[in-house]
Amino acid sequence: MKHNFLPLLFALCFTVVCQAQSGSMSKVFVLGAEEQRYEQLTSSYTQSLLEATGGDITKAFESWLDMQQNIDSYAASQNYDLNGVRLWLHVFWAPDGSIDQLGFLLRPDSRLVEEKEIQALLAGFIGQYKLPVQSQRTFNHYTGATFPTLSQRRGQ
Repeated sequence: MKHNFLPLLFALCFTVVCQAQSGSMSKVFVLGAEEQRYEQLTSSYTQSLLEATGGDITKAFESWLDMQQNIDSYAASQNYDLNGVRLWLHVFWAPDGSIDQLGFLLRPDSRLVEEKEIQALLAGFIGQYKLPVQSQRTFNHYTGATFPTLSQRRGQ
């Protein structure tokens, strides 16, 4: 698949300009780059995805799988090839399932890609995605993600 970086470049430039105008930080950040911010998030979002699903491990797994598959689909819609990309992801959700913040780090075994491209892709993704889980409190999940997403839910 050939990369068409124009949509991603536009998204990245738009994000940077909007942040500069508003003085805000991106909702997507590189893990390890902003330690104070990360510490604040981890101390504020204390409930896990598993706790948010009432301890239902199947629902938690299928919800995470839904998000990964949607990242795959979003990347394809942006003509971005995620095949071979491996990330550490730490996602921080609002009670309604929308993503408040997302930290990522390219894993050492990942295909080489530009961090800024992944950041722009994830920023576009979180603006249009809502996890199919709701909770009374904010919640988080930290794990590795490998693309393409090969697992399927039961019944698919």
